[in-house]
Amino acid sequence: MGDRIRLMVADGATANFSQRIRTSPEAQPFTLIITENDSEAALLKSAPEADAILCYKAEIPASVIRAARSLKLIQKHGLNCRNIDVAAATQCNVRVAILPLMRNVTVAEHALALMLACARKVVPGHRAVTEAVYREMGLKPVPTSQRNYRSNWPAIQGVTELFQATVGIVGMGDIGMEIAKRCRAFGMTLCYYQRSPHPNALEVSLGIRYLPLADLLSVSDYVVLVIPHTAESEGLIGEKELGRMKPSATLVNVGRGGLIDEEALVAALQRKPLMMAGLDVYRTEPLPTGSPLMTLPNVVLLPHTGGGSYRSWKVDTPAVLRNVERFFAGEKLEGIVNA
Repeated sequence: MGDRIRLMVADGATANFSQRIRTSPEAQPFTLIITENDSEAALLKSAPEADAILCYKAEIPASVIRAARSLKLIQKHGLNCRNIDVAAATQCNVRVAILPLMRNVTVAEHALALMLACARKVVPGHRAVTEAVYREMGLKPVPTSQRNYRSNWPAIQGVTELFQATVGIVGMGDIGMEIAKRCRAFGMTLCYYQRSPHPNALEVSLGIRYLPLADLLSVSDYVVLVIPHTAESEGLIGEKELGRMKPSATLVNVGRGGLIDEEALVAALQRKPLMMAGLDVYRTEPLPTGSPLMTLPNVVLLPHTGGGSYRSWKVDTPAVLRNVERFFAGEKLEGIVNA
């Protein structure tokens, strides 16, 4: 290996991820090998030159790992290694590293914000204060002290906490894992659903357990949607699924609007006044005037700001490149999964 690290960026020349790597000042120590696309054929063509592979969504199969005879490291841009054949990498004495991303943390925090807003009835509380509803209740403002105060003077019903509640996360990818870590810190019981379960060791480390979707819906106090909108997931949550949920459950969507049948959701929220929905995404954005969702008291509606930390790419891209550089400098590497 020469002085410069030959870094293969596996997601293809036209991918936004590859473009960000190419233009990052932290890419200076590397000779970048940008693949034509993320197909196996394109990866096999470039792999023999690589000292390290950097991937985001591209699949890194055993064939590519074995073809990269100088390969020492595969760095994942994120936490989820399902697109990497870690077993093959281990057999070839290639380290695989992961790294938490601020972009994923941003969405995870947003999901928690919606959960807390629903649990603590933040919107009704805010309106009660700003609209001075105490006047309609015949109350008069009085000075307060440590012992003399008016707790919940609007008599808002259903205020609760996340502690010891069950959260079901639909989609345990990078963002789902970040949501799980934060829910665990709140003392919640965690379950998840996706097309295939994670390995047991990962489930144990995150404190999660796999459930079929129908079971997850029936036991969860909070259901959080964080999967992509595909033909398979279109209308994933409809009338039947909403019927399985607890009368007091909260549905949070930080994925895509097409995951939910919005007409069925409106009907369920009208039928179950204790149910809540915290939505950041919709089938039509902005949410059109006249949407029944706007008239419901048991919703928290945000304008698709879950991914709105625009500093995330400025932080995430340099961080992942520095991690690769540290490895070849003989320094401690963050996030090794097959040491």
